[in-house]
Amino acid sequence: MSSSSATRTSVRRWWIVAAWIVATVVAGLQAWGGLRRSPDGRLSDLQVYLGAVADLWRGGSLYDFATQNGAAPFTYPPFAGLVFAPLHPIPFGVLAPLWCVCTFAVVAALAWAVTGRSEIRRFDRRLLTPLLAIALFASAPISSNFRFGQVSVFLVALVLLDALAVVPERWRGVATGVAGAIKLTPMIFVPYYWFSGQRRTAVVSTITFLSCTALAWLILPSDSVRFWFTEIWNVNRVGHIATGGNQSLNGALLRADIPDSARALIAGIIGLAVVAAALYRASLAYRQDRPLLAAVIVGAAGLVFSPVSWTHHQVWLVLAVLVVVGAGPRMRVAWIAVVLAVMILPVTSHGARLPGAEFVLGNARLWLALTIAAILPVLGRAATPLETRHPAAAADLERPPQA
Repeated sequence: MSSSSATRTSVRRWWIVAAWIVATVVAGLQAWGGLRRSPDGRLSDLQVYLGAVADLWRGGSLYDFATQNGAAPFTYPPFAGLVFAPLHPIPFGVLAPLWCVCTFAVVAALAWAVTGRSEIRRFDRRLLTPLLAIALFASAPISSNFRFGQVSVFLVALVLLDALAVVPERWRGVATGVAGAIKLTPMIFVPYYWFSGQRRTAVVSTITFLSCTALAWLILPSDSVRFWFTEIWNVNRVGHIATGGNQSLNGALLRADIPDSARALIAGIIGLAVVAAALYRASLAYRQDRPLLAAVIVGAAGLVFSPVSWTHHQVWLVLAVLVVVGAGPRMRVAWIAVVLAVMILPVTSHGARLPGAEFVLGNARLWLALTIAAILPVLGRAATPLETRHPAAAADLERPPQA
């Protein structure tokens, strides 16, 4: 190796190390911001999980916790209670920082897995991974996961194990089914798997979901009856869904003071149209061997269609920075800038206070999700100048989809 080549390699290594240092510092600041809050607000959603499970261990119900404690209620299916149950014996003073460490590890692993299918061709993955980690740690969704002790980023990681074919073919669908049994929103990926030709994955996801749900019925029959026949229909149970933190289509219509009957009809019609468009676009993307694009499209559609899409749900939108949306570098840079600005800056909270702009800026993340799911012209893209210079990279796009 020549001296100039060795120097370039050394410089690149220092950039990689520096990027990981910055990512760790940003993550540390986010975790510290959550851990230093008052005892009642410290990782408050994690406290809800633990409080509901504590009631369960005492022979009570997962869904009575809010009534007894005056805090936020437990809103997930009963299987989630079984998943959280082993955490009950761990003191909160130990569990809280451990949860933050696990969140850091999952985000770092997520960044590594996603950059493996990045559409930025011929880019050093070792540097791209910490750069994406910085963007994720700085974003509002991951900040919210740290601050509230949320499980959302873990569910995104589970779905991507299947959607990006990280796990062997025979196991694909298991992670999505488990994620859906913990929280229902990941089940939007089942029709995507089916329509994109990944039918074995769709069937395995469904069987896994039903198996986990059946297990919860056997162990927690009364809570299962209560959730599936009562609590699941009580959307207001999850909190004040008209606030700007809810960036779903339903949330935007609530803030626009649309009457309830008209709002349900409008949200249903537009939401289903967005989901249909997203499933079609995602299926095409998968057949072009663009599984990351497909996953981001489906994840964005889920955010639009769900009655409630809190900030910590919106990890899918940050991952859109790795999607190529045009044939030229200017559009690529502009897209990255828009995504990072919307997902890192407090545009929704500050925008909601600007007279005349509250509907546009106050719902900025909804518009981004809607654009990704159904509008952005990302399919059938032309070769970029980078691919023109590197024909091998362009040839990679012609590979048939993995089974």
